[in-house]
Amino acid sequence: MKPDGLKSPNPDHRFKKEIRHLDGNATLKSSPFHRMKSLKFRPFIIIYGLLLLQVTGLRAQADERPHLLALEKRRFQSMVHRDTVQLSAMLGDSLIFIHSSGVIDNKQSFMKDISSGHITYLFIYPEKVIAVVDGNAGWIYGRANIRFKLSTMTTTIDQYVSFVEVYEYKRNQWQMVLCQNARIEKDAPWYNNMIPQVQSGPVPSIY
Repeated sequence: MKPDGLKSPNPDHRFKKEIRHLDGNATLKSSPFHRMKSLKFRPFIIIYGLLLLQVTGLRAQADERPHLLALEKRRFQSMVHRDTVQLSAMLGDSLIFIHSSGVIDNKQSFMKDISSGHITYLFIYPEKVIAVVDGNAGWIYGRANIRFKLSTMTTTIDQYVSFVEVYEYKRNQWQMVLCQNARIEKDAPWYNNMIPQVQSGPVPSIY
């Protein structure tokens, strides 16, 4: 029982009220739908934006290639001088380093071998190196003359290898996340007259 004088709501009345809000006679100005309708899309702005993105992407790719090559050069220098602080900053935490002997290192084991002196690089001279950049990924491939020695051996090891390195642009910097090396089974050519010729030998490469 309802008290006298109170009328139950009319469902038809509520339905008609909702319709008035949708037919444009009582448009809510703060609604997202209204704000979207007020926007005027201009085709030339969209085209200009797409062209700007394309030009920017091409410019970034052209600029990043020499940057990657310079980064690789600093990495080689860090390995030779055993600068583990600088080297660590160039290597991603997920690094996989595959030596030409088939041995696989991660960042921790690779850094440990260098910092402990287990392996000492005497020189690394890259040649015929090419860099490619595609968005946040980049890779470098080429060949290198390498001379190094192990703490367990008294002689030095000379190798001529081909390699490919993969870099990732993350947190505003390039870092190497993958390196694959392959030994070239022939004597290396002279890099120049100031650098000793590197020859293949019977000792397996661990670069």
